[in-house]
Amino acid sequence: MTEEERAALPSQVDQVVFLETVQGKHLVAQILVVFDEGKTPDLFCVEVIPGPDGSWVKKSEAGHSILLADISRIRPLVSSPGVPKQ
Repeated sequence: MTEEERAALPSQVDQVVFLETVQGKHLVAQILVVFDEGKTPDLFCVEVIPGPDGSWVKKSEAGHSILLADISRIRPLVSSPGVPKQ
C-alpha cells in the first residue's frame, strides 16, 4: 500500500474498506483496530457483505489480523450497498 493509504488507516477505523493482500486475496471489511507500531504493525478487521436493508453486515463473527506489510492496496468504500453515493 502507499504511504498515503497507510497514513489514512487510523481515520478509517469503523469504516468499510476494500483490501487486497500481496497474496492476491480480496476482502470487503470493516476495520476495527489499527496497530501501526512495533515490529509487526497490523490491523484487525471483520469481513462484511451487503445486507437485505442496504447496510453492511458481518459475514461471520471471526475476524482477521492482517500485517500491514501484507496489504498491497486499500481503499475506502464511499457508501453501503444500495445507498446512493453523495
